[in-house]
Amino acid sequence: MRFAPGFLVALAFASPAIAQPRPATPQDGIAEQHRERLRLEAPSVPLQNRESRLGDARAPNVEGAREWLKEAQEALRRGQMGEANEYLERAATQILTRSTDASRASEPLRDSNLRLIADARAALMRGDRRAAADAIDHAMRGG
Repeated sequence: MRFAPGFLVALAFASPAIAQPRPATPQDGIAEQHRERLRLEAPSVPLQNRESRLGDARAPNVEGAREWLKEAQEALRRGQMGEANEYLERAATQILTRSTDASRASEPLRDSNLRLIADARAALMRGDRRAAADAIDHAMRGG
C-alpha cells in the first residue's frame, strides 16, 4: 500500500494534537453533586462516600468545630473542594451537637459560625474558592 506524501505530512502535524491530554475534570463531591442534580434517576454518590471515608479516618484526631474548620481550610488550599465541604459539614454538626435544658430544646441555635459555614459551603457549590476561604477564615476567628 502506498501513502501520498501529503497524507504523511498531515499525519505528522496532527499527531501532537491527538496526543494532547484532555483537560482534567473535577473529580470530587462538589462536581458530583452538580452532575447528580442534572440526572433524573436515583443519585449515586461514590465520590461523596470517598470523602466521607476520608473524614471518618481523620475523625479520631479532630476535636471540635474549630479543628474541622482547619481541616476544611487545608483541603481547600489543596484544591480538594469536595473534601473541604465534608469537613465543613462536620464542623456544623459539631456546633449543632449540644447539650441543652429540655425546656429550651425547641429553641433554634443561633450561632454566627453556622451562617458562615453555610456561606462557605454555598461558595464551594458555586466554585468560588476565595469566598469559601474568606468565610472559613471568618468562622475560625469566631464569627
